[in-house]
Amino acid sequence: MNLGIDARLFHEQTGIGRYTRSLFAEYVHLNFSSQDQIYLFHDTPSPLFEADELPDNVHLVTAQCKRRIVWTNWCLPPLLRQHQVDVYHGVCNFELPLRKVCRYVVTIHDLVPLFFPELVPKKHLLFFRLFMKRAAHTADVIITDSEHSKQDIVRYLQVSEKKVRVIYLGFTPPDPHKSVRLSLPPVLRRYHISRPYVLFVGVIEPKKNLERLVDAFARLRHRYAGGQALQLVLAGGKGWFSEQLYQKVRTLNLENHVLFTGFVPDDDLPCLYRGAELFVFPSIYEGFGLPVLEAMSYGTPVVTSLSSSLPEIAGNACMLVDPLNPDAIFQGMLAVLTDNVTRDNMRTAGPRQAQKFSWKRTAEHTYQVYREVCST
Repeated sequence: MNLGIDARLFHEQTGIGRYTRSLFAEYVHLNFSSQDQIYLFHDTPSPLFEADELPDNVHLVTAQCKRRIVWTNWCLPPLLRQHQVDVYHGVCNFELPLRKVCRYVVTIHDLVPLFFPELVPKKHLLFFRLFMKRAAHTADVIITDSEHSKQDIVRYLQVSEKKVRVIYLGFTPPDPHKSVRLSLPPVLRRYHISRPYVLFVGVIEPKKNLERLVDAFARLRHRYAGGQALQLVLAGGKGWFSEQLYQKVRTLNLENHVLFTGFVPDDDLPCLYRGAELFVFPSIYEGFGLPVLEAMSYGTPVVTSLSSSLPEIAGNACMLVDPLNPDAIFQGMLAVLTDNVTRDNMRTAGPRQAQKFSWKRTAEHTYQVYREVCST
């Protein structure tokens, strides 16, 4: 089988970037891919890897183009034909060629622009409306990250349930040979984090619901006995429409108590998770919610939303709250911080729940889809 993968976001520090990197890393290490040729399609001349880093059956193919839709529909199809690709995996929601030149698999992570158009830029919304349903119908198989997303895709994109496969994401488990305790103080100092703190990890964008989290945190500082000592750490790169959040922090006079770290590399995240009193992820809508899984794996108590896919990922290991109600977010945080039994139970249940997910399992199930599609 000749397999093509959209690798344009391979080195981007986003959820789709991590998804692409993690799948590819497993493919390289799993024996079942050694007889196949894997082509990574990219849109810039800068190399993804050094030449000696790749196995002989992995090939980089570059077509330089800054316009994503142009690249997908005009640059990519001739390359798929040239390299006789049997199955092409589009990892970026709706970005598949309109022309059918081989078998297509697409991963649709979520339908945020459909349900919350006010939370995304107009350009992104336009592309979504023009291409999402076409991509869903052009694909031979749709992969999605949760049962909740599958039901949304079937209902709103009007495709057969048989066409949609739920394949949960994985996570990188804690390294038992690496002492987070020893590296914790210098990492926290590097980001000017002081303990105790409440942690959020993710891109700073409207769907993460951080304005309501800041409201809830303001209440926590005034109504929880240890609240005045707490810091709220928002760890993630700046996304779109984030200025309102910064204004909210200023309005509530929380500039000295809410910390924006900017992007945090994967090597530092374990320390941030382990050092936190509590992890809060009050997102309005998620196709999966990878940071929730990561926080649970480190035994950090988690408060997250009872909406979209998040209850699937959380199981019985997290505190679920209404993300649209700042007081519910506050009450959830307060309950965890003040109840030692609840907190200890969550520290035990979180790692057990996280063990149900792995990138190896994600890759194995995804590769099964490729083989199935290739054989039909």
